[in-house]
Order: sequence, then structure tokens, then C-alpha cells
Amino acid sequence: MLRTHLMHMGMWADLVHLHRTTRVDLILVHHAELPEDLRHLLQHCDHQVTDTLEDMRALHPYRGLGPAQL
Repeated sequence: MLRTHLMHMGMWADLVHLHRTTRVDLILVHHAELPEDLRHLLQHCDHQVTDTLEDMRALHPYRGLGPAQL
């Protein structure tokens, strides 16, 4: 989810609830210092903070296109 730095507390709480109830993996792109209330929410779910492109590539390596995607 892009531009999460524009979201408010209730929206973040909804995303954390979605993660906790469905176990879906969420990728949030936040282009600012994390606010304290968001840091607090993240303490209550599995998460990883990355701040480099190399770290992101390590989490989600490019797998290329298979025949079905061509």
C-alpha cells in the first residue's frame, strides 16, 4: 500500500486488524518518520521495517515471468 504517510490512525488500525484476522501479508510504503502511534500498533503484529532497496529486494526477490504471464 503506497503513501501510508497520508493515512490517519484509524486507517492504520484497520490495516493491522486486517493483517491479524486474515494473516495476509501487507507491504506499507511510508515516506516519513513513523509516528509514535503507528510504532505502537506495529508492536502488536509481526512486522519488519526496511529502509533500503536492497532490503526490499531480499524480502521479495524478482522471479521473472513464467509462460502464463507472457
